Amino acid sequence: MTAVPGSIPEVDLEAWRRASDADRTPIAATLDAALRGTGMFLLSGHGVPQDVIDDFRATAKRFFAFPREVKAQYAIEAAYESGWLEMHPPGGVGVPVSEGDQAPSAPDLHESFYVGPGHHTGDERRDRFNYPANRWPVELPELRAAADAYTTHMVRVVQAVNEVLAVTLGLPDDFFTSRARMATWTQNASWYPSYASIGEVARGQFRNGPHTDLGTVTLLSRQRGVGGLQAWNEEDGWFSPPYRPDSLIVNLGDLMELWTDGRWRALKHRVLPPSPAAPDEELLSLVFFFETDPETLIEPLTATTGGGRGLPAAPARRTVLEKLGVSPDSVPVG
Repeated sequence: MTAVPGSIPEVDLEAWRRASDADRTPIAATLDAALRGTGMFLLSGHGVPQDVIDDFRATAKRFFAFPREVKAQYAIEAAYESGWLEMHPPGGVGVPVSEGDQAPSAPDLHESFYVGPGHHTGDERRDRFNYPANRWPVELPELRAAADAYTTHMVRVVQAVNEVLAVTLGLPDDFFTSRARMATWTQNASWYPSYASIGEVARGQFRNGPHTDLGTVTLLSRQRGVGGLQAWNEEDGWFSPPYRPDSLIVNLGDLMELWTDGRWRALKHRVLPPSPAAPDEELLSLVFFFETDPETLIEPLTATTGGGRGLPAAPARRTVLEKLGVSPDSVPVG
């Protein structure tokens, strides 16, 4: 493990696999400290081929270059759907605003395309809320192949991360993975247009306003930019996390903060607005939001392992959907 600025450690997944229990102990201690304070770390040795990353990013960018009337055929109309999401205000579909943050009235400056797992249970209503059908653009058939290739790796990597997190907590290494056999997840390609194409940015407007993610673990492949990612913790306030082109960022979401009873924090983060200092800068992030099996009851860990906040247990998928504004009466239970 290496330390990088902002107290954000980097975990080499391949080295972790080879390490003895004794060698893992200091790694786990450093990782635990970072997740208590910030909720983020870098991940190298993940084995995702660069050409798979590059192909998905380039193909997604081709989709965003389509005219609006083409993209609108795949527009998301409900919080749990897959498809295209136009620039939207913080607090809207898929963009929760953290408690204590004042949402600007202007929309966040990005577009997104969402895909999810292809699981089916045979229960039409449950599948609609948990595993909505993907909406692949017929104008760009290559997008499905590129997304499938990338998300296959994301599912593999996130389960390896889940094992690392379980060991770090002193739990059986399958504690999280055994509860994620048919997990809900969303793969998001987010395109951040340039300053030159958008023009003057409103005060308080961001490419992505301050928020925490809703699930357990998020895997992020990002691009370096002037108007890029910032993270927050109590010690440093807002800061730009280190960028390593061969590493993924791992950050924790609300469900993991709940599961650890506040021992670990969901990462508060934002993406800065496009800057006139880099007027032609476009960025495209690949964001894999992972949850758990939808019917899992998230029971906060006891005080010897958890953070001792006494948070209430909550059903995983229902909690996520309620935060997205979906009526509790419409969400299947159990």
